[in-house]
Amino acid sequence: MVGKTSESTFHGIEQGAEAVQVFGPQPAKSGQWSESALRVLNERYLMRDGTGAKETPEEMCWRVAVAIAKAERQWGRSETEAREVAESFYDVMVEGRFLPNSPTMMNAGKENGMQYSACFVLPVDDSMEGIFEAVKRAAIIHQSGGGTGFAFSRLRPKDTLVKSTGGKASGPISFLRVFNAATEAVKQGGARRGANMGILRVDHPDILEFIDCKLDGGITNFNISVAATETFMDALVKDETYGLVDPHTKLVTGHLRAHEVFHRIVQAAWRTGDPGMVFIDRINASPANPIPQDELIEATNPCIVGDALVPTDRGLLKMENLVATYGQGGVAVQVDPRLQPAQLLVWEGTHNVPLSAYGYGCLPITRAFCSGERETVTVRTKGGFELTCTPDHRFMTERGWVAAGNLKLGADRILVQGNPGVFADDPRLPFPITNEFRGRNGRVYRHALPTTWSRELGLVLGWLVGDGWLRWGDKNCRVGFTFGAGDMAVAERLKPVLDEWYGRPVRIVERVRGVRHLSYHGTFFVDFFRALGVRAVEAENKVVPETLFTAPQDAVIGFLQALFTADGTVRDNPKSNSSWIALSSKSRELLRGVQLLLLNLGIKSQILDRSRPARVGLFPAHVTPSGTRTYGSDGILFELAIFGQSRDRFRREIGFLGLKQQRLENVRYRGFYTQRFSDIVVAVEPSGVRKVYDLTEPQSHSMVANGFVVHQCGEQPLGPNDACNLGSVNLARYYLPSIPTNARVAERIDWVGLEQVVRTAVRFLDDVIDVNPYPLKDITEEVLKNRRIGLGVMGWADLLLELGIPYDSDEAVRLGEEIMGFIRRIGHDASEKLAEARGPFPRWARSIYKGQKPLRNATVTTIAPTGTISIIVGCSSGIEPIFAVAFSHIVGDRHLTFVNPIFEEIAKRRGFYSEELMRRVAERGTVRGLEGVPDDVQRVFITAHEIEPIWHVKMQAAFQKQTDNGVSKTINLPNSATPEDIAKAYMTAHELGCLGITVFRDGCKGTQVLHLGTGAKHAVSPVETPALSEGEGVAQQETPEALPTVAGTGFEAVLKVKPRPRTMKGVTYRSETPLGTAFITVNQNGEGEPFEVFASVGKAGSDTSAVSEAIGRLISMILRLPSPMSPRERVAQIVNQLSGIGGRRPMGFGKDRVRSLPDAIAQVLSEYIGLTEPGLQEILAARLSDGPQGAGGTASVKAGDMCPDCGLATLVYEEGCQKCYSCGFSEC
Repeated sequence: MVGKTSESTFHGIEQGAEAVQVFGPQPAKSGQWSESALRVLNERYLMRDGTGAKETPEEMCWRVAVAIAKAERQWGRSETEAREVAESFYDVMVEGRFLPNSPTMMNAGKENGMQYSACFVLPVDDSMEGIFEAVKRAAIIHQSGGGTGFAFSRLRPKDTLVKSTGGKASGPISFLRVFNAATEAVKQGGARRGANMGILRVDHPDILEFIDCKLDGGITNFNISVAATETFMDALVKDETYGLVDPHTKLVTGHLRAHEVFHRIVQAAWRTGDPGMVFIDRINASPANPIPQDELIEATNPCIVGDALVPTDRGLLKMENLVATYGQGGVAVQVDPRLQPAQLLVWEGTHNVPLSAYGYGCLPITRAFCSGERETVTVRTKGGFELTCTPDHRFMTERGWVAAGNLKLGADRILVQGNPGVFADDPRLPFPITNEFRGRNGRVYRHALPTTWSRELGLVLGWLVGDGWLRWGDKNCRVGFTFGAGDMAVAERLKPVLDEWYGRPVRIVERVRGVRHLSYHGTFFVDFFRALGVRAVEAENKVVPETLFTAPQDAVIGFLQALFTADGTVRDNPKSNSSWIALSSKSRELLRGVQLLLLNLGIKSQILDRSRPARVGLFPAHVTPSGTRTYGSDGILFELAIFGQSRDRFRREIGFLGLKQQRLENVRYRGFYTQRFSDIVVAVEPSGVRKVYDLTEPQSHSMVANGFVVHQCGEQPLGPNDACNLGSVNLARYYLPSIPTNARVAERIDWVGLEQVVRTAVRFLDDVIDVNPYPLKDITEEVLKNRRIGLGVMGWADLLLELGIPYDSDEAVRLGEEIMGFIRRIGHDASEKLAEARGPFPRWARSIYKGQKPLRNATVTTIAPTGTISIIVGCSSGIEPIFAVAFSHIVGDRHLTFVNPIFEEIAKRRGFYSEELMRRVAERGTVRGLEGVPDDVQRVFITAHEIEPIWHVKMQAAFQKQTDNGVSKTINLPNSATPEDIAKAYMTAHELGCLGITVFRDGCKGTQVLHLGTGAKHAVSPVETPALSEGEGVAQQETPEALPTVAGTGFEAVLKVKPRPRTMKGVTYRSETPLGTAFITVNQNGEGEPFEVFASVGKAGSDTSAVSEAIGRLISMILRLPSPMSPRERVAQIVNQLSGIGGRRPMGFGKDRVRSLPDAIAQVLSEYIGLTEPGLQEILAARLSDGPQGAGGTASVKAGDMCPDCGLATLVYEEGCQKCYSCGFSEC
């Protein structure tokens, strides 16, 4: 390690002009910036003073490069070396090959104290103090330019009792609104707005209220997603109910039908675009959570207790010991071949081999971890199997996966281990053996104790546990064995073995009724058996010695054979073929241990309660001078019984010793019924708070625990107070135009250049961590422990266009996975090399990467929203397809047309370019079906809304396979999409392995959208009113029939539109709206009645100004038309129609709430006619209106919504976020 310096010294490093001077002059290289890029940079990124921008884009890049490269000096790099690193950072930014997330570009080197990260995760604890502490922290983060994610699943449900106050809980949705309001109030230095993600688990009792919480338009600063568990998804597929779990008590409080909840999610998403879905179990079993041992648990997790026995390729391990020894993998766990057998494959280096080919069922784990302390329940079955776990831990039943809390007593049959398992193959005993001891008296004692397992050692332990005793703690330490009159053959076999171990022969002592005792005195001899796990306890507390569970099979068989011979029998039943093998004991725990050993040998058994009332004086013990002592019984007795085909397996593989084996051989069966390796649930009972554990087995996502086939999810959420530094590589820069188009696709990509930029970007993002002025101490500490970075991509669609590959094709999907896999591989290698020089992230030794080459960063790759940075470098957003081939808008008195430069270049190169064609492309926004554009070009230049949803999902899944963290992607749907289309997208995302999904249906946000290519099919004369076909034009309200005009009746004058007087009096209102400041004027006629309305907002010539003028003209026309209603009555009807129309960005609170421009006009008109006092109107209900369909058939393609900043129709929804292609406005 070179130049290691304390992490804390990195923060508060001097920034600014002096640092730039230390690094020397700015490099001469300059960039190429489009008009849109310059507008975005000038308004949001460049340093400014009172007169405007005071730096160029190149100076900005150098400022950022120097600020970040200063971290290099802390690792022993010289000034010259640090300058070289700064130049490499500068080069990739100014050339548009890589850019970090916006906060880094905006703040690095400005000395404004604002941090450089884009995303943070904050905990929301279930207390008033915890909730408002999170509100405060979120406000601080938003003020410094970051966005926040919250999991509200910890908060107790609405209306539950709060014991500390005696009141009722408000529930998570009420507090979600508090967070929303706080975000609205915070301004981020005029450059970025607070953005939030809110998540609630699908099993939270308030989930239905959460799903619907955005329907009223009141929550505008949150995207929301439902955290769907695998339990929920399984119930959805099976059309079953699932349990709702109170996060405070951890108890199941009710059940919902999964299909109905999913339908509710889909309907809300169809109407508003929210909620999305995140597949929480899958997320937390992925590399997105690389430090499961240390991260706090954010929500209820499926886990089991530490004393549960898990069959592995090293025997049966206690779960807590498995975690302690194999936390980072290195062991394989038993899985059941009945689980999707086609998917259970083992990789043999060149090919997959079915698991069944091995004759057993063990698959390797990737990690095991403690999940903290949780409320638990104990599941018991009729046959005596039991497991203590969290209520949401899932069991495989004969009807599929079912959570513990949802098991149906007396009905559900849980699968138990259905195939023989594996025992340890290491014969060595698990502790060192010493055979020469020196006592306190100085005397030397010598034994010949075994150092390895054997059948004989197993026999000795079995007889000792069954009919022996161990005395320890006083001078008469002793190991003793009891043999009945029929057990002399066993005594003759065991005594020579014990005598050899002891070092000398010991005499057998005869007792009454033919009983004989064999005992060995000595502390060291006793200690040997204690080390093996034999306890000096009463009969009801006996257990299987713990070391037996990890002993070789031969020793285990010896133990069982001796134990069954000592305390077992063959039970005769007069009914034909109904005898069974039994083992009796006062200890249920001993029988449970035996049951699991038998099950690992493929033998199923049941534990029966044979207890009866207590009795005294049953039989004489021995005679004393005072009389004969007798034994009684407390009546407690349990029996382990082996039935069916397992009887024959027991006979063949274990059997008895001596006379009992002969009796077993003499039993004749005509056949054996086939046993069901499943058992009926009889109890699910609360078991209090216990420390719980889980593991990750990535192929079947299952294991066996205490005999049950159970699911494992490895669920671990992202740690609270953590943050991630993001950046994106522009893939469009790595197309090689000099390579012939008929060459292989891989040959046309600059892999060498791509590798170089990835290595530079990883160093850049790691350096950001060391110079970032984080806003909170807790965040600083958490970030430095994990050092998460997120390197992603942008320009993917542009690269496909250059290569001539349609976005919606298998070739594009395969290439996406290949390129992202390359970036991830090189990124991890770069992180490994940084770790060699600077050390791994502090939690590496406890991470899933322990045992591999150390990494500098817990996570390396993330595909995040690229928003404005893709505009700066002039490429497509993230992994999204292009939203239009061309679009146009008016800026001032200029009509600007933007044509995709790749399309324009291809058109010129192939000879079909013309100004008229470009105009028609801009008019339509698409080239599909456009005459003059070759078919192959039409196929490649497909736009987002022309792509079938399935291809959006396939592309997201392809990139997700090669990404450590999440993938930001929007599944764009046309306005005509149905709820069924959204349901299919959600289910497909789950099936293909996505971690989450966000959908956006055109028009679903309730804002009137603007379309291109909506020209009428024929000219309309001034007096004609064209009929609107279904779906055309604006969303229609109830429209009265047209008023007739009848010549010669004398009513012509009455029915004419009232002319406007030359002069009128009126009043002008100023109103703040989401589209800017509006000036709304209401003029009245000579009778004092409202006569006309003018609404002015936005720049002259902008679409915003046009829309506001149109609304005013329509209202004025309504007021001037003849009608039996008075003007004031008509205004009241207009207010009723316009009030509460919701837009994307409502503003204000309570009485000052303004949801949209129409809503603002309604409030002014309401005030004018006296429906409300000035400033007191509050609209409570929001209407959800779909966007219009275009009038041009297939030629109508959505260009974008109106941007709240510039008012142009170029606001699109991509990567789960809104962004304007004209001015660069972004909500992310």
